[in-house]
Amino acid sequence: MKIDPETRHQNLAQHVKQQLEFISVEDVRSSVIVMVLVIYDAPLLLGLLSIFKLEFLWIVSPFILILHLWGIRLIIKNPYSTQFEMILFMGIWGLFGAISFFVMVQGMSYYTLHITSVFYYIIINLTAILLTYILVKYQIDKYAGDPTKEKKSGNQSKYLGLLTIAPAIGYILAQSVQETVVLKHVFSLIVVYFFAIFLVYAAAKFLHRYFFMRENMDYVNYHPLSNKEKKKIIKQGVEIK
Repeated sequence: MKIDPETRHQNLAQHVKQQLEFISVEDVRSSVIVMVLVIYDAPLLLGLLSIFKLEFLWIVSPFILILHLWGIRLIIKNPYSTQFEMILFMGIWGLFGAISFFVMVQGMSYYTLHITSVFYYIIINLTAILLTYILVKYQIDKYAGDPTKEKKSGNQSKYLGLLTIAPAIGYILAQSVQETVVLKHVFSLIVVYFFAIFLVYAAAKFLHRYFFMRENMDYVNYHPLSNKEKKKIIKQGVEIK
């Protein structure tokens, strides 16, 4: 994980440079709101309302509390002072979110769809473990080896079409199953499961980025204060050197 100190920053491969970058300070507050309220809260609420068991709310309540309080802190604090913290938050958000959603998947399967097959739970959990291993290994392998050598990136253009029509597909599926209670629950389960896998990816990516940056502080560049921020700090009597 440690880059040879003799390697110059301009010689680093593009994907390595990106892994050493902070989130844009202008996007911190909006990103926190979307991550917590939309990507975390919405699927979690979908699962809780589907299960309708108070015990599951208690199980995930520590994760809910930590993410919301931490998110509020990042929204209130000056984003220039929390650049490293934001990276760590995104990694923990992914980790806590993935755990929360996997708990929801178990509850929705058992209490909502009344699935009692042991084989079913073995399959979905082994699949989750395997996908987690693949995503974590991918992050480690991507930044292993020569940091100056560019890695071949996968052809992502073929996925852009799917991403574009994904909302339309979701709407059509929702409309087609709205009269069938069981299929609606199956669709909800699939949505929560895919969000869980997505958050596993986010956890692997940003936790790796956090420790990767910590190990290579000489290559990390903080976002400079904007003119507006400089004026604000000067008015507060703080000397800028």
